[in-house]
Amino acid sequence: MTEKTIVLTGATSGIGEASARRFATNADRLIVHGPQSVREVGPLLRELSAETRAEVHYLRADYDDLDDVVQLAEGVRGVTDHVDVLVNNAGRPGAEHREVSRHGYEATLQTNYLAAVLLTEHLEPLLSSVGGRVVHVASATHLSVTLDLDDIGLHHGYSPVRAYASSKLAMVGHARWQAERWGSTGPSIVSISPGVISTGLLHAMFSVRGHEPGHGAGHVVDAATAPLPFSGAYLDEGLVTRPNPLVEDPAFRARLHAVTSELLGPWRP
Repeated sequence: MTEKTIVLTGATSGIGEASARRFATNADRLIVHGPQSVREVGPLLRELSAETRAEVHYLRADYDDLDDVVQLAEGVRGVTDHVDVLVNNAGRPGAEHREVSRHGYEATLQTNYLAAVLLTEHLEPLLSSVGGRVVHVASATHLSVTLDLDDIGLHHGYSPVRAYASSKLAMVGHARWQAERWGSTGPSIVSISPGVISTGLLHAMFSVRGHEPGHGAGHVVDAATAPLPFSGAYLDEGLVTRPNPLVEDPAFRARLHAVTSELLGPWRP
């Protein structure tokens, strides 16, 4: 029987850490990612290994650098020859003022969206066409914005919340586009809102209280392991929900893919 391998990004804090603890109980191999050094996350890794029979691996990558994302994929290939579930959870809040990555891309878009797409593309050959699944951890904030694909980097009208929500809108759009490309014979993909969760990311942008991270982790794990209504679905609090109307526009999805491919050109497999 093939060992079940789960790859979880952004696994060292918040929803990601809570999800890692849950995944560790039902995976044979758990590959977790974060931006910290192995020494910094040592206590968490020891806890994960002690709490489960899963083989736990940690891979470091800084999503401010797309070269790191490519190296992350290489690291995954060095650990396993197959991936059953890829959870793109790594994310950051919108900065108070517009920031750019080392590649010149708006930093929130790169961390939350471009890096997730790039990792998915590089790991696609490892994803099983039968039962393989990708989960994009998005946000209900994507419903609140439009996305001008001629200014995807928000050179005009930048705000922290707009940057964050726009990156999550792109994630939901990509999941729908990817589902169409893979069709019924490829892996499945879903985007989700895990709910309003009390994390540093939430409090960096919003003055609200939320559920404990375990609440969001439950939705992440369900999206990764429970039967899906259909590939490309958007789930909010575990329920199929209509996404931003832009996501349902085939022309928008096609243009989003074209713009994304151009931005990721030098790093694509």
